[in-house]
Amino acid sequence: MAKLLILGPSFRRNSNPELIPAIERYDGLYYRIVRKYMNKLKKKDIDVIIITEDLNVLFPETKIPYKPPVGEKWRTLPPTSRDPEKIEKLRNQILKIVKNKRYDEIFIVLNRYYQALLPDLTPYTEKIISDFEGLGPKAKSLKEWLSG
Repeated sequence: MAKLLILGPSFRRNSNPELIPAIERYDGLYYRIVRKYMNKLKKKDIDVIIITEDLNVLFPETKIPYKPPVGEKWRTLPPTSRDPEKIEKLRNQILKIVKNKRYDEIFIVLNRYYQALLPDLTPYTEKIISDFEGLGPKAKSLKEWLSG
């Protein structure tokens, strides 16, 4: 029963000047939750991908440099580019991932700006979990989903 977790960029970041894994670079609430469960994800057959603000798709272990977040606070972190070519590339990368491995569930932890850029994933999974009212309910659901 394979599952996929899609994370977006976090406003809060580790400012270490070295290249560090994306899962450690981003340091928001959802990343902290995911890091607690990292050792158990392989056993539970949960894959994780991260969408950056530049609309690139990374794996948690991909090392990335520090880049200051755009905007003044976390609510102002929409994609920096609405470039149709970048959006198409993002969609193709995600479709390639979901077509190569059939996922029973996909949990999406993205704000509405990033969710709007995703391709239609319904043909590639039985269940998509993505609609939440607020930070707390989303964090609670993520924790339950990862531990369940």
